[in-house]
Amino acid sequence: MLDILIRGGLIVDGTGNTPYPGDLAISSGRVAGAGRLEGAEAATVIDASGLAVAPGFIDVHSHSDLSLPSHPRATSSLAQGITTEVAGSCGWSLAPVKAETARSVLKELTEGLTGSVPPGLAVQDEKDPHPRRAADEPGQGKNGLAWYSFGDYLTWLENRGLGVNLYPVVGQSLIRAHVVGTDQRRAGPGELAAMKALLEACLEEGARGMSTGRGYSPGRHAPTEEIIELCRVVAGRGGIYTTHIKDESGGLVESVEEAIRIGRESGVKVEVSHHKAVGRSNFGKVRETLAMMEEARRSGVDITCDAYPYAFAQVFSLLGEVPGVRPDQTPEEIEKLLVDHAFREKVTGELVKAAEREGGSLPGVFSRPEHIMMVSVGRDHSLEGQDLGTVFGEVLSGARQPGTAGPDAGGDPAHKRPAAPDPALIRRIVDVGLDLLLAQDLHVNLAAIMSEEDVETVLAHPETLVGTDAFALDRNLGSRTPIHPRHYGTFPRIVGYYRRERRLADLATMVRKVTGLPSRKLGLSDRGTLARGNWADVVVFDPDTLADRATAKEPYLEPTGVKWVVVNGRVALENGKASGTMAGMVLRR
Repeated sequence: MLDILIRGGLIVDGTGNTPYPGDLAISSGRVAGAGRLEGAEAATVIDASGLAVAPGFIDVHSHSDLSLPSHPRATSSLAQGITTEVAGSCGWSLAPVKAETARSVLKELTEGLTGSVPPGLAVQDEKDPHPRRAADEPGQGKNGLAWYSFGDYLTWLENRGLGVNLYPVVGQSLIRAHVVGTDQRRAGPGELAAMKALLEACLEEGARGMSTGRGYSPGRHAPTEEIIELCRVVAGRGGIYTTHIKDESGGLVESVEEAIRIGRESGVKVEVSHHKAVGRSNFGKVRETLAMMEEARRSGVDITCDAYPYAFAQVFSLLGEVPGVRPDQTPEEIEKLLVDHAFREKVTGELVKAAEREGGSLPGVFSRPEHIMMVSVGRDHSLEGQDLGTVFGEVLSGARQPGTAGPDAGGDPAHKRPAAPDPALIRRIVDVGLDLLLAQDLHVNLAAIMSEEDVETVLAHPETLVGTDAFALDRNLGSRTPIHPRHYGTFPRIVGYYRRERRLADLATMVRKVTGLPSRKLGLSDRGTLARGNWADVVVFDPDTLADRATAKEPYLEPTGVKWVVVNGRVALENGKASGTMAGMVLRR
């Protein structure tokens, strides 16, 4: 007897071939057959009449490694039909780690994105007035860390259980932080050798490749030549290199050129992450960069890109950009702080220091205010859709000061001549920003601006893959930790809206884009199609009603149309509801 029989559906097998009516048989975690399976019996029979039966969707760019320790069931991913996620993206991963890295770069990263430090990384900060004991979390080791090496981290996840499959890549920022630290300098010969050895160890322990965040510290301190040397190690193991390129705005073309160069000189497979052009002055450049990648492929470079189906990037809170505001403070306490003159002076001082670290360029959202849009505010909804340059007016006219070395300037930061920031300008920015927060009940959520036409152009390319650039969630993170609607809506929006309303592709082609095509890129020969013997990752959905519902204002709304999800032969979503089954695997190299 079979374990599962999905009867009477439209088989969309992930190859791009014409869909056909039939049944799908699953036994011992694998696809046992597809077609007219008359007389077959199973412990579980799923009626798929009027529904499409496809391979589970593959998310080629996620940050779920940051959330799975706290959200192991991956409910938001399963609700979209995702069964496999590539994680460890943009140069960030939770291993290899040491206490110094955990209490600095990883603490800042995870608190900023997910609102908390994951179990397993609860390292005590010596300056923290509220000590956290290692015993507060199960499985903690010395210094509160539950793992150090990449392999130990993967084992920790396997023991805890996963709702989806994880395809792990190691972050170059963690490799560099482990060896060089956060210093803004070139690595010495011995340090480069140590980084290569550490990367080799991560690959040996299960990493499928390496990622970079070329605009993020400390990874961005590495010159191109250093990345090429590391990618030669990855290529030698048949791994993949995924990259958040240096600049997705004014320097987009040059940044894609760097990615192509890395692929050509190292021989590594390259995936350009969440490909886009940020800022109105850069709209349309993706046509040039897509053509560049096509030419590179013709010359032998294995380079592709992925994208998400939204015209705005990561959502974050303006309040989160204010130094000195703590997550444990009440709204009343925060409002009292924001009106205080002494606090505003302190914030100004902190932002001046941050500007000095960036070579004189204004920090954060104020370096390029015209590229940042307000997506959600507390009171005056007419502000939604406007960019910060418009709202802040002449105060920000000097925000991008000529001759400074911002994070996307390229080259070796150690050789930039710093320009002194203007404290008076920064104080005016602080006053306008804090007044805006007070007027909007502390709720001002922001995101980088993109073009809908560009989004369609990138998604319509036959070699473009799909990634959420999100992390899996099992619960609401609260209003103080904003999320993007892509956490719940990416794949239904692609396979639903962009297929039906925008007519970017037919059903077979669109399903292949999110299943068979990424499995080929990732080297997952036994996933991504419904071939006999493949692992049974399956999504059953209504092609007519599949749709995203999440928005910038209501990002936690689950999609419609996803009926059943099977992960490794076990039902993980039943009649649209997560079963709680932890059937995912870590797909080690």
